[in-house]
Amino acid sequence: MLAHIRRTSRIAVHGPSVARFLSTTPPPEAPPAKPRRAMASDRELVYQADKSVLENWKEAMHTMEDMMKEIDAKRPKEYVPDKFKEMKEFNDTNGKVIVAPMELVPVAKAPLMPSLAVNNLNGSDYDIKNLTGGKLTLLLTCFKNSGFDHIVPWRAHFEAALGDKKTIQVLQLNIVEEWYWKAFNGMIRNGLKAKTTDLEKTLTHFGRCNDFRTTLDLYNSFVGYVQLVDAKGRVRWSAAGDMTPEEGATLVRLSHKLLTDMQQKPRQ
Repeated sequence: MLAHIRRTSRIAVHGPSVARFLSTTPPPEAPPAKPRRAMASDRELVYQADKSVLENWKEAMHTMEDMMKEIDAKRPKEYVPDKFKEMKEFNDTNGKVIVAPMELVPVAKAPLMPSLAVNNLNGSDYDIKNLTGGKLTLLLTCFKNSGFDHIVPWRAHFEAALGDKKTIQVLQLNIVEEWYWKAFNGMIRNGLKAKTTDLEKTLTHFGRCNDFRTTLDLYNSFVGYVQLVDAKGRVRWSAAGDMTPEEGATLVRLSHKLLTDMQQKPRQ
């Protein structure tokens, strides 16, 4: 009987799970689970520019631009053909590549008319420098058809206001720089004859003339230039592009001023 009680009082242990339940020893802590790896698809990618970097870049670009302007200002003036740059300037300014001043250039700063071999529509050869002395001269210069269209209103306005005076003259200078157009010299001159009645004062030049352009600030091939040259061959006023009413009035006013100076001061 006693042996039976001892046998039945024993508790069978079935497996490790029951043993752990009955054990007084605390179970070991489970290692922390590793965080899930972030995926590229978890959130929307948004680019946020660093404003300080952009501002520094803009400031650096402005500084570089100012430095280039200073370098260009110190560099001796010289016309260098660059048709792409000239076309961009023409489009950006709508042809007003220079701002016409309200007053005459002082005598001490006015450039003298440089030499340039020209041929008028009657077939006579000249140096344009020798054509601008003794009278007030309106010099109209163009390189292309776009420039020719610019100078027509200037000429009409000037002649309407001052055309009856014997102390003035209008010279129209047509410069064709591209070498291949020289083969069509006759055709170009015939085209000019159809557009003007003053064959004697309409001049042509075929070929490059970089020094001439540099002296007179003729830096854009796509515009027409207008310049007042006094009786001593000094360029006293310049404009370019289409004529505005203000520029037309300034042209006439300054022309009268130069004519008055011619009458009051004997030629030196």
